[in-house]
Amino acid sequence: MNRELNGKKALITGASTGIGAATAIAFAREGASVIINYRSSEQKAREVMKKARELGAEAYVFKADVTNEAEIADLMKFIESTFGYLDVLVNNAGGLLERREITSSDLEYWRRHIDLNLTSVYLVTKNSLPLLLRSPSKERVIVNVSSIAAFTGGGRGAFAYASAKGGVKTLTRAMAKELAQHRIRVVAVMPGLIVTPFHEKAKTGDVEGWAEKQVLLKRAGSAEEVAEVIAFLASERASYVNSTEIYVDGGWMYG
Repeated sequence: MNRELNGKKALITGASTGIGAATAIAFAREGASVIINYRSSEQKAREVMKKARELGAEAYVFKADVTNEAEIADLMKFIESTFGYLDVLVNNAGGLLERREITSSDLEYWRRHIDLNLTSVYLVTKNSLPLLLRSPSKERVIVNVSSIAAFTGGGRGAFAYASAKGGVKTLTRAMAKELAQHRIRVVAVMPGLIVTPFHEKAKTGDVEGWAEKQVLLKRAGSAEEVAEVIAFLASERASYVNSTEIYVDGGWMYG
């Protein structure tokens, strides 16, 4: 069993299901201690915690809306009292709340998607920095989960989501420029069609059928396949990977 993240302290936002949950488990398997953040799915978050602990990891859950700075502050206090510092931050929380075309949208719809998918990355990163800077490790890493929608413009009715994810890509590069002086790497992951509860909530439809038409590998990906890439990026194996984005899309973007 690889233990590439042995001793690392990590926060993963939106980690009760999907890519976030798979990442928490992958980190635990590689020896990291994890904070599993969730907003509403407490039972599922606790199931992830149980699996992480069964792998021998130190794992905790914490409820916080990552669009609310007061709740984020409470999350940081919990991390400080539990770990004292952070080595890794995975900004995974996000989603497509509802499909609407521009003509049937309003400002509230736009703001909800920007806040959930982009503003949350800014707020969590800003509030995490004191804990990251306190880490004794030479390898401190922020992984932001963007989306291939940042380049394609998203599917039907996803203009606000795609715009926010494009912002995450740009914010990743801006953060990397600012934080390199502190030896903090910042990288974005760009998942393609991944089988997660995201598509159920977003009413995507036949994900596998769509993947067969659009993806070179003729299939959708799994949350675990994305999580393995995030775990690699968080490790010293990726010590020279910075200020860029990594596609996990089966060959969709450039197929």
